[in-house]
Amino acid sequence: MKKTPKKANIYIVDYDPTYTSSLKKAIEKPHKYNILTFTTGEKFIAHLATLKFKIKDIHIVFLGYHFYGEKNQTLMNGIEILEAVKVISKNVEVVMLYAQDESSYGAYARNSGAYTFVPKTDTIFLRINNIVMRIISQKKLEHSRRSFITSIKILATSTALVIIGFVIYTLFIKIR
Repeated sequence: MKKTPKKANIYIVDYDPTYTSSLKKAIEKPHKYNILTFTTGEKFIAHLATLKFKIKDIHIVFLGYHFYGEKNQTLMNGIEILEAVKVISKNVEVVMLYAQDESSYGAYARNSGAYTFVPKTDTIFLRINNIVMRIISQKKLEHSRRSFITSIKILATSTALVIIGFVIYTLFIKIR
């Protein structure tokens, strides 16, 4: 039996395991995706660094802003995690999740490469699937565009080589 490839790799990174679990459950048709959750940016970045990225792979991260470790110590924040993700691979789409008191980070997050900036409200559970489908559609369109451009370049190169070959052959015949 042939194994069906997954449509996308989805990562949910937030310090609250209950919230990450709820977000994971909100994803429709989870069997179509590889879904992993992380409670710290450090663990997530360590995992991401082990991956080999292929051009057709789709990676989507839902990322919170504040992270706390044992004894309430502060860990990497969402912006630092976003910047580290973009160093590892610019093709990973990061959706920043923010609480009411974190909305001021939106512009900086977008400038740092975030796909979008979404509030952590009850509407996220409705919006998450739309965001996933939009990213997948855009990534597939980008891939189709790249394939089309590559095909055009190959066709143009082949045509140019045939014309050059014909010109050389014609000149060779005239010289004889």
